[in-house]
Formats: sequence, C-alpha cells, structure tokens
Amino acid sequence: MKIKNIYIAVLGLGLFTSSCSLEEVNPSGVTVDKVAATKAGFNKLVASCYFDLSRYFYGRNLLLVTEGGTDIWTADLNSSSNQNYMKYASGGAMSLDMAKDYWNGAYDAINYCNIVILRADKVTDFSSDQEKNALVAEAHFLRALYYFHLVEQFGPVPLTILETESPVFESFRTPQLEVYEKVILPDLRFAADNLPTTPAEAGRPSKKAAIGLLAKACLQTKEYGTDKYLEEAITAAKKLIDAPATYNTRLYANFVDNFNAANNKNNLEALYQLPYSQNYGSTNLYDHNNDFKRFYATPTAFGAIVSAGFQTVVGRWSGGNFMPTKYLMDVFKNPDGSLDPRYALSFQTSWTANTNYNWTVDAIRQFDRVGAAVPAGTSVNNTELAIKIVRPEEPGYAAEQATKLAQKYIVVDYKDLYADDQKVKMKYTRINQSPGEVDNPFIRFYPSLTKFNSGSLISPRANSYTSDAYATVMRLGEVYLIAAEAEFYLRGANSTAAGFVNALRTRVVGQQVSAADISLQFLLDERARELCGEYGRWYDLKRTGKLNKAYLMQKNPDVGQYFADGTHGLRPIPQGQIDAISNPVGYQNPGY
Repeated sequence: MKIKNIYIAVLGLGLFTSSCSLEEVNPSGVTVDKVAATKAGFNKLVASCYFDLSRYFYGRNLLLVTEGGTDIWTADLNSSSNQNYMKYASGGAMSLDMAKDYWNGAYDAINYCNIVILRADKVTDFSSDQEKNALVAEAHFLRALYYFHLVEQFGPVPLTILETESPVFESFRTPQLEVYEKVILPDLRFAADNLPTTPAEAGRPSKKAAIGLLAKACLQTKEYGTDKYLEEAITAAKKLIDAPATYNTRLYANFVDNFNAANNKNNLEALYQLPYSQNYGSTNLYDHNNDFKRFYATPTAFGAIVSAGFQTVVGRWSGGNFMPTKYLMDVFKNPDGSLDPRYALSFQTSWTANTNYNWTVDAIRQFDRVGAAVPAGTSVNNTELAIKIVRPEEPGYAAEQATKLAQKYIVVDYKDLYADDQKVKMKYTRINQSPGEVDNPFIRFYPSLTKFNSGSLISPRANSYTSDAYATVMRLGEVYLIAAEAEFYLRGANSTAAGFVNALRTRVVGQQVSAADISLQFLLDERARELCGEYGRWYDLKRTGKLNKAYLMQKNPDVGQYFADGTHGLRPIPQGQIDAISNPVGYQNPGY
C-alpha cells in the first residue's frame, strides 16, 4: 500500500464541500464523490485509513503510552526522561497535549474508515460483493483498532460512525463500554466474517487479525464490570488455537523465532503486522520503525564498546527509554529458584568489546576495580567479553559475584541494580577505589529487551538510523493468555486455564503449571513473562484493576510514587480538542 500524502490533501478538500465553493477552493474538481465512485479511487480511500497507524502508532511512539508507567518498566537510568509517560510527570503537571497524536491521528483515520464503510455501495465497478466486503472489512478492522486505543487511553470519547462533511463544534463523549458494543465489537465481527484468509498484501489484515483482536477486545470489556463478552473471547481465541492452519498462523516451536530477522517480514505467529520499508508504509523515507531503540541499555558507558561504525549493527545500539524493573526481573523466577527460559530468550545480558581498550585510572576508579587485579593498561581486546549481567538464579553466580570487581570485564550484579525495596539503586558504595557512596556506575548496564532486534538497521541519510522491521501488532501467543484469563473469570482456576498457559510453556521447555497455580496475579505475571514490551501492559493493568497507586507502589515504587488515583488511569484530552468545541466545560478528564 503506497500511502501518499497527496491522497490526504486531495480528499481533505472534499470534506468541506457543503460550506465552500469547489470552483474557488478545488479547481481540479477532485472530490470524495468522484474518488469514491470507482474501485481504483475507492482503494485510495482504503489506503488512507492506514496512514496514521504508521505515522503515530506501532513502530513510532505507542510504546510510551502502552508500556510506560507500568509495573514492568522505569525510565532509562531511572531518570526523568519521558516523564509524562514513564513517571506521570514525576509529580508535576502533565502537558495536556502529551497524547494528542493518538487522538488526532485516530480520528483522522476513523473519518476515512467511515467514508469507506458508507460509500462502498456507490462504487460501480466491483467484480463481486465479496471483493467489496473484503475492502470494507479492512476499514471496519482499522476503525475498531483506532477506537480500542482511544477508549483505553482517554476513557469516554466522541463516537462517530458518519463521514465528516462540515465542521462540528459540539462534542459529546460516549462511555467506553458503549463504544465497544456499538462499534469495536461489531466492526471486528464483520471483519472476521469478510476479510480474506490470506492478506491481499503486506500490512493489510486478514481473518486471523480480526479474530485475534476480537478476542482481545472482548476480554478488555471486563474492565468495565461486565462478563457478557468473555465467552465470546474464548470462542474467538479457540478458533485460532484449535485450527491455526485454517487461518494461516501457528505457534513457532522456538519462542525467539517471533523476533528474528529471518521471520520478521513473513511471521506466521503474527496475527497482524505493519510494514516499514524504503518504499512504503512510513511517513517519510528517513524515519521508519523506531521501536528497536527503546529498550537498549548504554553499553558504550564502558570504553571497550563504542557506537561509531556500529549504529546499524543489530544488538549494538546504545541508550534507550525503558529500563526493566525489579518486579519484571523477579517475575522470571520459578518457585524452585530456577529461571523461566523466556528471560534468556527475551533479554540481552552480555556484550563483547567492539574495539581494543585499555583500562584507565579513571575507569578503574569509576568501576571500583581491585587495583592489583586490574591495573591501568589492562587490555580488553576486540571481540572479548566486555559486559556481563549476572543474577542469583543462574549457575555460577556465587563465583562470579565473589570476583566481580577483579575482572577486566564489567560484571553487573543484579543486586547492584535493584534494592530489596523494589527500587532501582541510584547509589553505589565503592570499597576498592576512593571508598564512599557515589552515583551508581552500574545502572547504565541492565538487561535489554531484544524483541525488536528483528530487522535490518538502515541509515537512509547521514547520522540518521532507523529500522525496516515490520511492527507486530498482535501474535498468536497472546491469544492463549486471553483464553486463560477469560476462562479464569468465568469458571475460576481450572485445568483448562492452566492448559492454555502450559501450551506456551511447553515450547520454551518451561515448568508446567496446574489449576492450583492459576490466579489473577499469576496470569498478570505470565503476561509479563510472555508479552513484556509488546504494546499492552498499561491495558493489562487497567483491565485487571491494577493500574492504581497501591499496586504500583508494591511492584514499582519508582513509578508508583507519582501515580494519582482518579487521574492517571486516563490520558488528558488534548488542549486542541478542548479549544475547538463549543461545550468545553467538564469535557476534560479529572485532574487535568
């Protein structure tokens, strides 16, 4: 889909034909009526429904509002970076425009979806109703996806299913469950019935996308005090679980196959992907999927690792936005003290040198080396081990920990990163060099999520780096956990719910669970183990009633200390929306 800005510009002129002269404003004579009259023009309208998805959402900044501010992440170095998203403005006032791109982008796209849905019957050259309905189903799927993010981010939102033909100045907000019942769920049912099994081309949804998102949306309605759609969530989930080949999907036998470059652009476990490349699917040629930057530690803080010349090498980026919390690290511990295999499969915990390096006096002091073991001039050669993160559950930890300050490579003890109070350790007490308390030098090195190291990093222009990786909106692995959670809500902890969990654990050779293990917190923990970083944690906490100060203080006090109940469970309505309407009083969310 070559989504061109000109489509937006040309079609935008047609949206206000009722209040202006076409002869004065649009001498070309191109209107929505003319564009929508033929299949070729109608396809351009369908393509316009996608534009904002790659402009603002997946692969762009969506991670900040779907993973930030939760129990599993804090800001890089536990700093105030991206504080509106990561730490709820660190106790200060949030910008009312912090989430405006999602609001504006979603409604821009929804209007195009409405045009497609309402004008399909006027197209004169479709070969069949099936061809027409497949295109209309794309608009239904996308409209549901946009509204899903709107209601989960902003709460009650304006609900429109009509084409905007003239300015509208009065705005009313529709309750979340009503948006689900009137648009999101019906749209996804229609899409599931009418989308093809195989997408027409990369970036277009197919049946598995609609069925998966339907299961997800039905489960999310639990947040609004209803069990009405939980059985439908299970039914939809089981369609994909029981007959994956029918829908051209499957669970990969190896968990990491979801995230490697070889499968990225033809990922069978992915239910829907958004493409990025030099040719299409992005807002410009120079800035594509930037999720790969988000989760890297800063290995270049040690001189044996340099950025120059390695910016396009997967696994060599330095300096991200998301640092894992102690809770996220601990959630991978099994009851017997071993580690769930998904820890090693999801995180990079060691780096090799990519230059020849000699220890300096300053570095010896900074990293508190035992001087006799690591004197000035000690060399770390290119390709030798440079940084290694260790934790108590791993074999050999005790020996590694005992000699960590006498090694020429940096040994980062898990206990040097996190304190028993669940907080990130901001200070370190040196014992070998200039003893005393200093800023923690090891905080720069933390386990770094590798799920987005799945594409080729490119430099389309000087000093600009981006990725051509497709962004996976949802994958089949999540569907198993949707089914488990819905089953738990309806019938309690049982072997059926445990079976859905065990299917995912079997493929990583993880420990099996029984019905006795199933609880709401267990399922939330399991989602962290399986899905951390995959655009959903904020919604998980909302749905399970955990997006509150008490829970966040328990799991992630570095973030929880700033969370305000009654306010931060929703984003502020953008100021531009407030300024544009004739009834702004009481329109804003509480606390903003």
